[in-house]
Amino acid sequence: MKTKIYSILAGMLIIASSSCKKTEALQKDPAAILNVSPKLIFTGLLLNSSQAPWTTDQRHNQFMVMNEAYYGNQSYNWTTSDYAAYTQLRNVQRMEIEAMRVGQPATAYLALAKFFKAYFFISATEMFGDIPMSEALKGASEANFKPKYDEQKEVYRQSLQLLEEANTDLTPFVLAQAKVDGDFFYGGDLAKWQKLVNSLHLRVLISLSKRADDTPDLKIKEQFAAIVANPAKYPLILSNADNFQLVYNTSNVSNNYPLWPTNGVVLKKDLRNNLGATYMNILTKTNDPRVFVVALPTDSAKLSGDPGYASQFSSFKGGRTGELQTTLKDQAIAGKLSMINFDYWLSSPSGIPAVQLGAYETNFIIAEGINRGWTTGNAASYYEQGITESIKFYGITSPTVISAFLTKNAYVGNTKAGLDQILEQKYVAFFQNSGREAYYNYRRTGVPKFDIGPANANNNLIPTRWAYPTGEYTVNDVNLKAALQRQFAGADNQNGLTWAVK
Repeated sequence: MKTKIYSILAGMLIIASSSCKKTEALQKDPAAILNVSPKLIFTGLLLNSSQAPWTTDQRHNQFMVMNEAYYGNQSYNWTTSDYAAYTQLRNVQRMEIEAMRVGQPATAYLALAKFFKAYFFISATEMFGDIPMSEALKGASEANFKPKYDEQKEVYRQSLQLLEEANTDLTPFVLAQAKVDGDFFYGGDLAKWQKLVNSLHLRVLISLSKRADDTPDLKIKEQFAAIVANPAKYPLILSNADNFQLVYNTSNVSNNYPLWPTNGVVLKKDLRNNLGATYMNILTKTNDPRVFVVALPTDSAKLSGDPGYASQFSSFKGGRTGELQTTLKDQAIAGKLSMINFDYWLSSPSGIPAVQLGAYETNFIIAEGINRGWTTGNAASYYEQGITESIKFYGITSPTVISAFLTKNAYVGNTKAGLDQILEQKYVAFFQNSGREAYYNYRRTGVPKFDIGPANANNNLIPTRWAYPTGEYTVNDVNLKAALQRQFAGADNQNGLTWAVK
């Protein structure tokens, strides 16, 4: 993704700085060279906030397995990660500065900056736990290069407030039908951005379900209920037309779909990637029509002699995440595992849009909130709409097919079993979408049950966090160690439980 960012932005900046008149202006005012249009920064933020499909994250989500060690694994042997979110937060800060410098109509970027601040701070705290927030990004302005670590609860408090303010700030722009430039997601449509802000607000609130009862000062349930009850004030992403998604293109090779080969030759017998059993087992047990779109029947089913093999759910099989790669490879060679449906995923260089936050998710979040008693409403309706939006995303539009699936998998009510249904279908809808959200939902709820086996390199545990960046031990050692002591009795490993998921 970063290579795509550089190629696009480089081209933009070259165009922006190519005229002789601008060169003369810079000679008269050298400080102007430091000024960057807010829309250029905004475009970069969009690119850097996007999560691509078919990455290591998708193996950690147990959507797929790799049977060749050379290309990667699914052993959960991660340890540390970096503070990439802070690079983007500095860009958000710069966008604010430039928007204030430019003034109207660029002030809409200030509202969007609040969204991005919440987005990236949440992204960081979900990975690590306590993080710098209140004193972060003050190196240039206050020479504070050793910010304190805010408790995770406080990070969530401030982020929720930012999202509330972003919604309020966007309202007059939406009423005025104002647009912003540099937006390849929504074409500058701030009404859709407002829906995204509020859907993210719900995502963050539901992610705190374990703390909803013992943290009354955050008003988790109250905020959730207020948003759901007032669609005029808090519009939401409830249909696929409003999905926040990255659409790849065919004209620029660097922006082709991630799986698209650079030489344009699709190898339809590439055996190293197989669908994951955790995902596939749900599809086959529920007779899910999406399986016929996303996957191919196994070669062994094809060779069985049954002329109807391609339409039978038993013909589809995923590889276990916990299985040794040597075993997975043997199974793949023997034709016992399903590969991806190349004709669907790679029908063109643009592939399939990568949803970052979609209608299916918002509907399932509301269904979960109703199931938990956070708000009133018909959980079954939102459950069914979440499924419907996801199925339609895959091009399945037949009312008969959708109705048959909903009937077979009817919501059983506001019980633990009903909650598991919602969470399981939400997991299915996340396939190759929304980055780590499937893993984060599993970490919070335990649904679906993740596979653990001999390939697991983390003492038969699914990790619950990432260790802090190693560089922090050099540049901010005192504050980091205080945060570690506060959270994990000083230990910094991938199995600690952060405040939000304890």
